[in-house]
Amino acid sequence: MDFPERSGVRELTYVNGVVTAPEDARVAVDDRGLQFGDGVYEVIRSYGGRLWAPERHFARLRRSLRELWLDDADVGDIAAAALDLHARSGISDALIYIQVTRGAKPRDYSVSPDARPTVVITARQMPALRVERRETGVRVILLPDPRWARVDIKSLNLLGNMMAKKQASEAGAFEAVLQRNGLATEGASTSLFIVANGVVITREEGPHILSGVTRALVIECARELGLCVEERPFTVEELLAADELFLTGTSFGVYGVALVDDHEFAAPGPITRRLDALYHQWVKEERDAPRN
Repeated sequence: MDFPERSGVRELTYVNGVVTAPEDARVAVDDRGLQFGDGVYEVIRSYGGRLWAPERHFARLRRSLRELWLDDADVGDIAAAALDLHARSGISDALIYIQVTRGAKPRDYSVSPDARPTVVITARQMPALRVERRETGVRVILLPDPRWARVDIKSLNLLGNMMAKKQASEAGAFEAVLQRNGLATEGASTSLFIVANGVVITREEGPHILSGVTRALVIECARELGLCVEERPFTVEELLAADELFLTGTSFGVYGVALVDDHEFAAPGPITRRLDALYHQWVKEERDAPRN
């Protein structure tokens, strides 16, 4: 690998073994990620110089690659490159983005069996989080789910997500909560939970949601606290009648929801607070490995 000399803390990009500053990174104009969105991605956060839940993220990356027939991409090599890039960056609290495409080929819809994947990894500083979002909750809006039918694949095709996030931003909201056929699915870039009569409820895994790494950890937190967890469909009416709502995501962990359109909730509610506290205790204790 061609690594530049490291000088203190800085953001870095890896492209197929070559490490540069992000502004100097280059990919081919006919890369299928650019032409078709033909690829997948993963994002991992670090706390205090340590990647959080890397085994879980790399397992999800492996599944996404398999679903798009990108079996030639070696997840072990990608993981080693990501860990090395993070170490070289010197960034303590970082976001590590990994993108894998089918590589550069003349534009053709057919899938070539001899593709050479393009691997792009960036190590960037984790943006500062707004404290009030954790302390007083966030606002969300309800929108129809505009995404394709396989959102369980963490693909580069994020146009529907982007459109929903733009509408949320224009409405002054943190997130768009998506619905399809009267059922809530998830946030445009987050997992969604409701709490009703002490029961923690989230959508079941399947092609309608992304299997969030933080989602899984929070479910494990809930069970450790002795809470009942149900993974099942729930309607928008159930959502609006819930006692608590909260979102989960890699960058922030757990955020209570204070407002859904014009419907107010006490946020963060007592169960949300307990889950948030235990989740961040696990972060401090480095309890992120997969558990049976």
